[in-house]
Amino acid sequence: MKKTEKIRYEIDPHNRLIYEKTGEESEVPGFRTVLDGSFEIDENNYVTYHVKKSQESNIPQQVKLKGAWSLNNDHNLVLTLDKWGNQIAGNKLTVESELIDAQDNRLSFAVTSKDSEGNDHIYIVKLGGRWQTDEYNRFTFNVQKETGITDKITLTGAWEVNKQNEIIYTYEKSTAGKKEKITKAVTLKGYWNIAGKYRIIYVFNKEIESEFDFKVSVGKPAVRGLEYEIGVGATPSKKTITLFGSWKVNKNSGVLFEMPCAEGNIRSVILGGWAKLDENHKLEIRLQSETGEDLGIDVKLSRNIFEGQGEAFIRALKSQKEVSIVAGIGFRW
Repeated sequence: MKKTEKIRYEIDPHNRLIYEKTGEESEVPGFRTVLDGSFEIDENNYVTYHVKKSQESNIPQQVKLKGAWSLNNDHNLVLTLDKWGNQIAGNKLTVESELIDAQDNRLSFAVTSKDSEGNDHIYIVKLGGRWQTDEYNRFTFNVQKETGITDKITLTGAWEVNKQNEIIYTYEKSTAGKKEKITKAVTLKGYWNIAGKYRIIYVFNKEIESEFDFKVSVGKPAVRGLEYEIGVGATPSKKTITLFGSWKVNKNSGVLFEMPCAEGNIRSVILGGWAKLDENHKLEIRLQSETGEDLGIDVKLSRNIFEGQGEAFIRALKSQKEVSIVAGIGFRW
């Protein structure tokens, strides 16, 4: 194969790679063939197309491709080829695929293909990386490569927080032969942290900094937890989310916001604050973050949250007017 020869790649409607030689010096002008095979993504997020039983002697059994990953509006994987080898820079390859799973460091897509004999094949491809939010509070999955280059995949579907405090991501998907799109859902498993007055974080994996760091309004107490308002998008559309949970005060830990999780588990966010009795002699706590930042949230609590320490605490409030509760340490008087 001559150095000036370029290969144009396409993907046919059955998710098979099309291999076409171009250029004036091609040994076989106009040579074009559809290759049965499957895509595989390695640990460095580079893709190889494994060819099955190629009849052409000049077609490799493995076609390596390099480029930048993204998603189109239908949530199909798109690889935009870069300037490497014989591939044509800027050439876009769209793999009809379905996002089926999202982990702290990996996205999984199901790919369905049909070979030249009419047999259907379903297989999984996976991209490695970590989660972040961009400056517009949108979800991005940063695909990391060994060269240090990062491809940012932006997810533009809808999302909500369920009663187990998990993020449920939904997107619309086209179906062959049907006009109406169907809704697909993926659960993003993580846990919440109240990081500051205007920040809440959804943590996937703290060690690799895989997390959604949201810019939010000041939280408001709700019947079942805390409400936050988030602006999403370049021209922000506002949405309200609720972090579900209940309150406790522990003498040795501080204020606990106990949040229900999957499988009946409970995860506590540890906070601090200043406690006092309001004009009706009811307990009120001005919440502080774990680092001592004023969260701008006042919660009114009953005495039964003190795990047997309530009466002693109330007596201290009556004598001192206010009692400091330090996150991770608790209260003393």
